Amino acid sequence: MSFLLRSLLALAVLISLSLPPAWAQDAASQSGDQQTSPAELQQASEALIRVLNDPKSREALIEMLQKTEGGAKQGGDSATAGTAQLPTTPSSPEASSDNQTDDKTAADEKAASKSSEKPADSSNGFVIKIGEYTRALADQFGMILDRALHSLSGLVLFLKGDISVKWDRAGDIVTQVAVVLAAAYVAYWVGQFVARLIYPKLSVRARYGGALARTIVLVLSSLIDSLTVLLGWGVGYFVALLAYDGIGAGVSLQESLALNAFFITGMANVALRFIFTPKRPELRLLPFDDTSAVYWNRRLALFSYWIGYGAFLAVPVTNIAISFVLGNAVRFLVVLIGMIYLLALVRFNRTGVREGTRKYAGTMQSTLAQKALTNFGNLWHLAAYGYIAAIFVIWVTRPFDATTIILRATGLSIVTIMGGMALSLVMTKAIKGGIRLPDDLHDKLPALQGRLNAFVPRLLKLIRLMVFLATLLLLLDIWGVVNVLDWAYSEAGMGIASRYGSAFVVIIVGFGIWLAVMSWVDLRLQSRAGYVVTARVRTLFQLFRNAFTVIIIVMVALLALSEIGIDIGPLIAGAGVVGLAISFGAQTLVKDIITGAFIQIENAINEGDVVTAAGITGVVEGITVRSLRVRDLDGTTHLIPFSSVDTVSNFMRGFSYHVALIGVAYDTDIPQAKEAMFEAFRRLQKTELNANIFEDLEMHGVVNFGASSIDIRARIKTTPGDQWTVGRAYNEYVKQVFDEQDIEIPFPQVTYHAATPPYDEQGDKPKKKRKRTGANPETESPSEDAPADE
Repeated sequence: MSFLLRSLLALAVLISLSLPPAWAQDAASQSGDQQTSPAELQQASEALIRVLNDPKSREALIEMLQKTEGGAKQGGDSATAGTAQLPTTPSSPEASSDNQTDDKTAADEKAASKSSEKPADSSNGFVIKIGEYTRALADQFGMILDRALHSLSGLVLFLKGDISVKWDRAGDIVTQVAVVLAAAYVAYWVGQFVARLIYPKLSVRARYGGALARTIVLVLSSLIDSLTVLLGWGVGYFVALLAYDGIGAGVSLQESLALNAFFITGMANVALRFIFTPKRPELRLLPFDDTSAVYWNRRLALFSYWIGYGAFLAVPVTNIAISFVLGNAVRFLVVLIGMIYLLALVRFNRTGVREGTRKYAGTMQSTLAQKALTNFGNLWHLAAYGYIAAIFVIWVTRPFDATTIILRATGLSIVTIMGGMALSLVMTKAIKGGIRLPDDLHDKLPALQGRLNAFVPRLLKLIRLMVFLATLLLLLDIWGVVNVLDWAYSEAGMGIASRYGSAFVVIIVGFGIWLAVMSWVDLRLQSRAGYVVTARVRTLFQLFRNAFTVIIIVMVALLALSEIGIDIGPLIAGAGVVGLAISFGAQTLVKDIITGAFIQIENAINEGDVVTAAGITGVVEGITVRSLRVRDLDGTTHLIPFSSVDTVSNFMRGFSYHVALIGVAYDTDIPQAKEAMFEAFRRLQKTELNANIFEDLEMHGVVNFGASSIDIRARIKTTPGDQWTVGRAYNEYVKQVFDEQDIEIPFPQVTYHAATPPYDEQGDKPKKKRKRTGANPETESPSEDAPADE
């Protein structure tokens, strides 16, 4: 029993420490040195007894006390969230005690029931976590609604007359506030009058200066404007010291609150004038016309006056002069009316701002800036609605430190948005413009820039999307919608970030290795002084490039999946089974690959060679791991699988020969004919084709006795691939020399024998037949072939 009592005492201390500091400060300021009454202790004891009498609540309490320190902290946080309601001061201490006891009892019972309903393995179930999160959101919404209604209860009590008002004290406070504010505004207006005498001189400098001069003048004008606010604030404090009980009495709290409200609203208006500069268009940095600048400056200045003097003056004065309960109601009404005013302002100007941003976007040269500004004009009202709603929720739930939270959240939001936009703009510019390498590096590696532009823009698009999501999540975390940073520093968040970060690093490293190897291949394939790239080297490196690309893609994919947490063992085993099945079903494909590999190892075929493969002769245009692409003399492209290549005839290895087989007539002098062929070769050597000839004419002599000619063969050794060009030129010179020396090149001849003519029977002697050489039987007319008439 003693252990249970000590546990209950520890729990009560933990709950009391988890209450908001503002609540504790406010309670201390109201109660002063008052001690807890015996009635309140008795009511608290009765509430604890009711909790212990409930079996579920008792079990939940025991489980909570038996948890580790981390669990106790988590329970303390949930208790703080459940019990951190807006404190109010009722009209009587008895009512206060009753309300606090009832609220505490209800909160304890609700927390205990929720703890008993929470399953033991909720941290392992994603669905359960989602359910808990949605339940927390519903509870938060209910808490906000309850606090709003609770805030208005003070107004109901005031209207019923339950809250008494000390009108004499209220009149004194109003008088003091009015005097110091009047003195502050008189001094402020005097300062503004003097400042308006200085502004024209500064405006002249800004009108004839550049953007930097205009910015400097605007900053100086804002500093002068701030000095007028400080002047009014100082004069107000001076009057407050002298107006009443003298300097010795000091400044009263209400006077200090009034002057602070004056300073806050004054500086807010200075900021608005810095942004819109309604009466000095030559200093305006943002693209507002005069009408829009004056309109927005006046509307937002009115809101700043309402919030400044309402929240920072009217509410504290009401708390001091009348009652904290009524001050709480006044705070809620001030904030509610201000938020409604802003919502209406956004609603009425939604279309005008959208059209204005579109019109200004049309004057910009950058397409990216046009799109960004147009999208901002289309969506600005949604962001404004969300911002206003967030401010209202903070004012309702955290009234004591709402100003600090709003200023901090707003500043962090602006920094986050600007940082995200800056990163997005930089990456978008890189995506649009591409990667530009230096000229010397581009000359050495011409394909490197293309490879970078094929990969880096896609990577930047992915990073830009991640930046957008990160910016959105950070904004939600700043405004307390989701605890992104807490999750990121948790075990689950660190694990996910580590796994996906490792996978991303693997991809980047793999791309770097691939890029380095491809650049090395490009360097090896470039001819330079003292190094000539052969066709074999070019072909082998291209095959190596294709094979290495496939290997690096497979390896990087497997390693990235492994880093993410996917077991790649089944994938490798499945790939092996699939490969075995493909090997049985695609034997021809395997044969193509193996045959092609051996052909390349033996250096049988290279790109640019003239070969005969599978009965097709032509120039090799491309080689892959399984096929050969050949273009023949007619221009037809043939795709030949390596499996169909049984013999390869390559005309481009080392040297070539042009074999000249020349036929001469039987009555030709053979030595003369040979000398004529040598003469033709000597004439060929005097042309530019001599560079393609390795040796002198190799004479073989008579090699054949044909039906109508004697064949003489000779051979010319040439560079690979030039045998056809050299041969055609040599044939032309042979014809010229043979014509000059009357060496007959035989050709098919036909001899006609006419039958006995009819007049031979009458004794007429026929004329001797005439031999015709070179006659063409198809073109010769009968009259020319007939015997001559006697």
